[in-house]
Amino acid sequence: MIFRNLTSSGDWTFGSGTGNYLSGNPAIGLNIKTRLLSWLNNCFFDMTAGINWPTRLGGKNQQLLLELDLRRIILQSFGVTSLNSFSYSLVVRSFSATFNIDTIFSAAYQNTINQDFGVQGS
Repeated sequence: MIFRNLTSSGDWTFGSGTGNYLSGNPAIGLNIKTRLLSWLNNCFFDMTAGINWPTRLGGKNQQLLLELDLRRIILQSFGVTSLNSFSYSLVVRSFSATFNIDTIFSAAYQNTINQDFGVQGS
């Protein structure tokens, strides 16, 4: 598996040939990150992909449903064979998740995702 690397702002990287791509566990981790941060109805070829972030962030009693969404997406990601541990934090509009997975490449790969869903600039 290969996956195009992203900049710190979430854009694709270009200009370095094969240096713009990740493989192995880092590719799986980046795929999981992009899938977790995807919004429902925002993928033209799969409108069911992603998380209903506005509802999960703004609705009442959404914490368990958000956790189930996050776990489902991790487990259904290509190359993931099991989810060993998972934790997340949602404070105001800041999201952080840490997961430890077994992959088709190795056991016990860990990654952390941090995202701020706050309003950018004004």
